[in-house]
Amino acid sequence: MADKKEKKPKKEDPKDTQIKELTNDLKRVQADFSNYCKRADKDKQEFIEYASANFICKLLPIIDELEIALKNIKNPEDKKGIQMVYDKVKKLLTEEGVKEITCEGKQFDPYKHEAMIFEESKNEGEILEELQKGYEMKGKILRYSKVKVSKGLSDKEKKNSEKNSLEGEQNEQNNRN
Repeated sequence: MADKKEKKPKKEDPKDTQIKELTNDLKRVQADFSNYCKRADKDKQEFIEYASANFICKLLPIIDELEIALKNIKNPEDKKGIQMVYDKVKKLLTEEGVKEITCEGKQFDPYKHEAMIFEESKNEGEILEELQKGYEMKGKILRYSKVKVSKGLSDKEKKNSEKNSLEGEQNEQNNRN
């Protein structure tokens, strides 16, 4: 029988263990610092967007007043000047990523619209009229659209509507015969 030498695991030098621990610590610190830099850049960008959105919100009433002026001014020269200013402001808003919220003829969406008036009409929840334009910027609502919304027909009007449609169908059939 040959003597087999059993390999004994070498004990690590305490200095090597400390070097590994310090290397791991350094890697964690570097990762933390990298994450901090990314988070700081993101926060800075969000602050810039918030400041822009805040300024644009203060500008919206001026846009509303320009639109009212354009509707009511009769003198073509005055209207032309106001139209130029209005177009420049709208272009600036577009460049900043601001969009109007479209609403007339669409279904009421409480995340984009604010119902101011309800009126009875056939299609419940349909927007009948836009009272004030709404705006969004990069997916965030700056101002909700103020709208008039259909609340559907009352029970009495539904019965009258059904009765009128049935009478109309009967009259059509009688005319065919």
